[in-house]
Amino acid sequence: GGGTIMTDATSGARGTAGQDSKRVGGLMAPAGFSWALFEFARNPYFMIVVTYVFPPYFAQFVIGDPVAGQAAVAEATKWAGVIGAITAPILGSMMDRGGARKPMMAAFLCMLMISGVALWWSMPGSVDAQGVFHGPTGGLGVVGTMCFLVLGFVGYTYSELMHNAMLRQSGRPESLSQISGAGIGLGQLATAICLAGVVVIALTMPALGGPSGDFGLQRGSGPFVAVWLLVFVIPFFLYVPDGAPVGGSWSKAARGVFETDGKFDPVGKITGIAAYVRGLFKTYPEAMKYLLACLIFKDGITALLAIGGVYSSGVLGWGVAEGGLYGIWASIFGAIGGLWLAPTLDRVYGPRRAIMIELAALCVAFLIALGISKDSILFGLVPAGHTVHGLGLFDTLADVSYLIIIAFVAALAAANIAASRHMMVTLAPKERLSEFFGLFALSSTATVWIGPLLIEVFTNVSKDQRVGFSPVLLLLGAGLALMFTLKKTTGARGQVEPPA
Repeated sequence: GGGTIMTDATSGARGTAGQDSKRVGGLMAPAGFSWALFEFARNPYFMIVVTYVFPPYFAQFVIGDPVAGQAAVAEATKWAGVIGAITAPILGSMMDRGGARKPMMAAFLCMLMISGVALWWSMPGSVDAQGVFHGPTGGLGVVGTMCFLVLGFVGYTYSELMHNAMLRQSGRPESLSQISGAGIGLGQLATAICLAGVVVIALTMPALGGPSGDFGLQRGSGPFVAVWLLVFVIPFFLYVPDGAPVGGSWSKAARGVFETDGKFDPVGKITGIAAYVRGLFKTYPEAMKYLLACLIFKDGITALLAIGGVYSSGVLGWGVAEGGLYGIWASIFGAIGGLWLAPTLDRVYGPRRAIMIELAALCVAFLIALGISKDSILFGLVPAGHTVHGLGLFDTLADVSYLIIIAFVAALAAANIAASRHMMVTLAPKERLSEFFGLFALSSTATVWIGPLLIEVFTNVSKDQRVGFSPVLLLLGAGLALMFTLKKTTGARGQVEPPA
């Protein structure tokens, strides 16, 4: 039928080859632990290269202008999102009928490693005797750096899709939730370890992160995460079952995506997708309205995570040590949000109201964060550029205020991500749960380019980082507004919305 590409994209591998029962069990079985360890191997790329360490350097010292740099990072994220939105659903639709998955995964991880290694040649610009900044005259330059960033971002999206598809083969059904949660925890642990290393190097060898060292710390962060990935991903390839369907072929899968009755018919396939989605809205209106809300507010949270490092370094003037500590701080409160705040709100209010409370509070906290500059808080109402302690890091009232409000932002964002998944469990029809979870996953990629695009446009037009970052608030608010369109009983504990 016309909806084949969507139903295939959202289902897991049903028939698999080469399942090794000796490796598969609980979290501590080789397959389960190795699947979780994949996050330990890969997540530092996102947090170091995409968020906290490399982007602030690229914005301030390769481009030479924090405002233009924020727009450039948003542009790279936007193009990666566009590519992912177009191609990731096609890749997902091929997985049920494709061939061996591990070679494809190796190719995606090579995209990450090539991107990381190449960033060593992203050279800083120079300042002449008159104090005028000149862009890099050698190395990758601005455009070359952005191309390798896009390559890494897209590889990250593809590897995440493939990794999620291989969860089902990593352990017994009753252990999959624990294995999945362990992956999140190990990813956070890896981020904290790597960022702590960055902070120690920045504080003990400050020249390495500055002009005299040609910013070797920031440029070296890319090759470092590439080596880290190469080392810690080995158990994944050794112990996690491939999970490829019996007789699967990537070439046959590609033909199945684009052909109808043996003929190349992409237009017919696209038309079929539209009919499939319309049918879902008619049969399961509450679930689909929720997925539409997710598509918007998750885009805002993704943009918040991707651009947050560049924003804080530009607006508050934080260096690489502050950026690393900021990342560790946010990770700690993100863990608190996912492990404590999310289940607490869900238990008291139910998933629908919990999500709405989290989004509303996140809008308020983010608005307060936007009101903080290097010299003031509350949009200039309270002076905050004075020193409040003598530790040498985060020593102004503005710095301390920003850290406090970011703790709330990180906890609320993580709680929202956790609550969103649980809402899908309560809302999706049991007989089509895998399908709706696939649609839920696609909501993270289908419009992920919109937030970065809005940030790029607002930053370029306003020439102000705070105004440029404000579209995140619009996306969070729009998602919250759509949540109000759901019936009050939607997502009640244990309820499955019946067909209309």
